[in-house]
Amino acid sequence: MSTLLLRAREIDLGGVALFRFISLFAGFGANVLAIAVLSRQHGASEYAAFALVASLVNLLPFADLGLGASIVNATSDRSAGKLSRGQFRHQVSKARDWMIIFMLILSGFTALAYYVVSFDPLLGNLSGTPGIDEATAYTFACIACSIPLGLGGRVLQGLGRMIDVVRMGLVGPVIQVCIYVPLMIMDAPPYAYFWGPGTAYLATAATGYWLARRRHGLRMNLPFSALFSGSAQGPSLWRTAAPFLIVSVGMTIGFQSHRILLSHFGSPQSVAEYSLVAQFLGPLLAVTGVVGQNLWARYRRDLHDNSLSPASYKNHLMIFVFIGLFFAIALVFIAAPAADLVSGAQVSPPLLLILGAGSYLVVTAIHQPSAMLLNDSKGLWFQAACVVLVATTTVALIIFSVPYLGAAAPYLCMSACMFVLQVIPSIRMAYRRINQQSSPSRNQARFSLR
Repeated sequence: MSTLLLRAREIDLGGVALFRFISLFAGFGANVLAIAVLSRQHGASEYAAFALVASLVNLLPFADLGLGASIVNATSDRSAGKLSRGQFRHQVSKARDWMIIFMLILSGFTALAYYVVSFDPLLGNLSGTPGIDEATAYTFACIACSIPLGLGGRVLQGLGRMIDVVRMGLVGPVIQVCIYVPLMIMDAPPYAYFWGPGTAYLATAATGYWLARRRHGLRMNLPFSALFSGSAQGPSLWRTAAPFLIVSVGMTIGFQSHRILLSHFGSPQSVAEYSLVAQFLGPLLAVTGVVGQNLWARYRRDLHDNSLSPASYKNHLMIFVFIGLFFAIALVFIAAPAADLVSGAQVSPPLLLILGAGSYLVVTAIHQPSAMLLNDSKGLWFQAACVVLVATTTVALIIFSVPYLGAAAPYLCMSACMFVLQVIPSIRMAYRRINQQSSPSRNQARFSLR
């Protein structure tokens, strides 16, 4: 047990998890403030419009085209001395340039939708809400600007500074509260609240960019100069970005399809039960994922130094087993009474659904070390293949099992498929990767890019 506690302190598990919980709680508080004001003073339709605009910031989690993974790897390699200063600068500058191009493309589509077409297909019945079109265009513009600025957070991750990344999560809720409280005092119209989520999202990305430049010496070439330079410095960005993009898209589509499948092959009650449990599961998955990301840069440096031992990796696996089991047990005890309280006993998730969500949480936690270790091009392509296989198999099993398992089908099927088709093969491949090392020596990481 003492060894596990030592490994947990090495990856700052407690600090990362604590600040992630604090940022999630702060974000929840900011949203509750807006919900209370809008629903009580302006009605449910205005709150629904706000919720829809706020959800747009999560619509494009793969907007960086997978280049974020390339930046993490380049930063880790620079920290380990595997890339020269010039090579690192060229790599990050080139990734930044591609992100700027996609920013301009997304901004152009946003302007086209606002001025020429419309956002009606996206907004549906809420398209007539005053100010929602302008707020939607503004939110997409904030997302677009955040794409190149977001590389700052990836640089911090590559330096092993996930504690700074999760601290940045407090910026968004603070910005939102600073917007909503004055609006509430001034009795502002409801559409004024719609501008908060996009502003907070952009401010968080800008904070990460500022930290990377000011604290860690991030410097880049002039915009677009790296794209047209004749010399190829370092590995190709797309060797890492392409498979990571497939992983991101596959996970997003695969997970978001659950409600759609339940709505077609289940009942409205099953959709409600699944959605309510997902509200409690989401924060626990977020904390598990952000703690796991702390291992990415550490594993990459240790593999470069030939200093990652099978025992160390096994200890990390055990730590995440404990994390998954602890969160799953908490979910089992909390979900049912909390669901009754929140829904006024109108939606009572069955025990099988809660156990299924808990099993998915455990499997996801177990997968974190191997997912973070297999971070090179070969490892990411392997993970991409696993994600596609898991997604297709899960969808087929959900369709077959919904009549028998109800709302629990998505979680149970995904847990089983992910464990057999992704987790076990990934762990085996991770051990093979570790055993290829030859030296137990460890070099000290350098947390500076200067």
